[in-house]
Amino acid sequence: MDYYKVYPFEVLQGFTDTAMFVLMLYEPVENLKVPVMIGEHEAEMIILEQEHRQARRPMTYQLIISILDAFALTLKLVRIDRFEEGIFYASLIVSDGFNEKTIDARASDAVVLALHQSVDIEMAKSVLQETGFTPQSNDIDLGNTLSSSESIESLEEELQRCEEIENYERAAEIMKEIERLKKNKN
Repeated sequence: MDYYKVYPFEVLQGFTDTAMFVLMLYEPVENLKVPVMIGEHEAEMIILEQEHRQARRPMTYQLIISILDAFALTLKLVRIDRFEEGIFYASLIVSDGFNEKTIDARASDAVVLALHQSVDIEMAKSVLQETGFTPQSNDIDLGNTLSSSESIESLEEELQRCEEIENYERAAEIMKEIERLKKNKN
């Protein structure tokens, strides 16, 4: 199965239900965004990890990391493998240094773990093709995002990825949006 590397791009308030949030994943080679519906708790954890801040209380993903550490396991990779009936399914690829094991996980939990452990997130090509869309230049409006400074940071990371893969047209669009956000912030 073919996989593409994806990046958490932004967390948006849900479009139809204010208790729901959307984690927007971005795949720079095909220039696709993938919206993943997540709950408020998961949105909070992803934002905290993106901003490198600690939660006020221990979180479930921290327990998972403690368990991995206790058994000398290392999280090597997160894969979003399937999309069935509107639900994304993910796997954690863990290793003891000799063998790799695959553990089923919710996509939102897997993304938080990947962010915390700084490991790659990959999405199956079939899932990307089924759920991804090509953003239009007017889709970049980040007015709904939870944190404008986080949005600028995410855009700057996306800009760097686009420059690395020499997608200069997309990079120019992102630079314009960063300038707009910075101007609106002042």
